[in-house]
Amino acid sequence: MHKKNILVEIYHEFFYCITWPKWNDLQYQTMIVFFFSIFLSIFLYGIDIFFIFLIKKFFSL
Repeated sequence: MHKKNILVEIYHEFFYCITWPKWNDLQYQTMIVFFFSIFLSIFLYGIDIFFIFLIKKFFSL
């Protein structure tokens, strides 16, 4: 296989065969990821504080 054929196939695949998401779908999915990340970070922070509290209670006897 020649390098030129590979480059032409890559170009064709990239511009004609890939379906890109619509702008509204992309914004919606980005907001879902953003809010889920914020929620997960707050949730994990709460669990961390809880375990720190338990460790302090058990080892400060």
